Formats: sequence, C-alpha cells, structure tokens
Amino acid sequence: MTRMKTLCAMESLVEGVPQVNFVICPAVIDDCDQIYELVQEYYSEYGIPSSRQLNKDTFKRDGFESQNPSFQCFIAKTRKEEDVIFGFVLWFRPSENTTGQPVFLEALYVSKPYRQKHVEQALFEKTIQIY
Repeated sequence: MTRMKTLCAMESLVEGVPQVNFVICPAVIDDCDQIYELVQEYYSEYGIPSSRQLNKDTFKRDGFESQNPSFQCFIAKTRKEEDVIFGFVLWFRPSENTTGQPVFLEALYVSKPYRQKHVEQALFEKTIQIY
C-alpha cells in the first residue's frame, strides 16, 4: 500500500531533507554582491562560456543602477538575523513597462544545500505572478 505524503508550506518533497525558512522578495542594489556570487556558481555549474558571462560591474549597472534595467531579479533568502541569499531568478519583459506581455526567464538558480525544499518552485511562482 502506498502512503501519500501531504506537504505543508516549505516542506521538502524528499524524505529526510530538512525544510528551510525562507522568503522570496525583489532584489535591491545592496543584494548585488551576494547575487553575483550565486551567478558565478551558476556559470560554473552549468558550464556557461566566459564569452556569455556578465562581469560584476555590468551586472550591477544593467540590473540595478539603470533607469530602465535590462532584467529584474527575485531572490530567496533565509529568515535569520543576517540574511543569506541562496537563490535567484532573473527575468525580463520584451518591452518596457508593458503589462500583459510575456515574461522571459533568463536564469533560475538555487545553491545546492537549499535544493529540493520548494525554493525553485517559489522563485518560479513569484516570477509568473507578475505576468
């Protein structure tokens, strides 16, 4: 007889994987350094060639310092005294300030210790909510 597991919010899909208390929120410029560290992990893990990689200054300028940023970002971070950012999703719209337009997901990444804890799903769902 198969026993189905009922999942609570933020409970892992995998038996024995502890849950993590996290929040998904829009990234701000102060988050840029931590996000860029994760971007470097992403590049390394997925073998993104250096010709396609943004450097830190370009990443900060294009996503956080521009009047019309070329991408938006949501982050996953711990709910502790000192926030630790451990996941991100980068997305953009094809044209400026348009509602009802498609949203293009550029990258979604969660550090290995935080995987299989609904974080990826939460980041994805936050992104599609803006559509």
